[in-house]
Amino acid sequence: MRNGMTPLFDQQSLERWFDHFQSKAEERMLKLLQGAGEKFVEVARKSGSYNDQTGNLRSSIGYVIAKDGEVLTENFTESDKGTDKTTGKYKGRRLAEEVSLSHTGGYVLVGVAGMEYAAAVEAKGYEVVSGANTQCEKYLRDTLKSIFSKI
Repeated sequence: MRNGMTPLFDQQSLERWFDHFQSKAEERMLKLLQGAGEKFVEVARKSGSYNDQTGNLRSSIGYVIAKDGEVLTENFTESDKGTDKTTGKYKGRRLAEEVSLSHTGGYVLVGVAGMEYAAAVEAKGYEVVSGANTQCEKYLRDTLKSIFSKI
């Protein structure tokens, strides 16, 4: 007893509480990033103003979430239309994983259009992922603003 006060907890229970708090915070961080990734995918796949004959470009759109260089979750699906959608899905996933695995400092959300010609399509004035990126950032900003306003 010090200064007439006796703690009602020990060091182990304090550490368990911090571990629980950290675990809950990490769950919510993952949900936040998943929401942003889903927004990215939804906007990019629906608003693409290009004619995707093979289905590869839309199939290469997706995201990966990693923590400390380990992939936690992803979203890559083949397009409904096109003649060769598998190549796009593979290239998109591979690019996103490659970028995410090089980031070893906590969480990272990587959204991509994985076909090598995606930037050239956007340069011609077609929407591929730039609008989706903007919507994803807005989703994160608005959600974080809402969370911090409650604190």
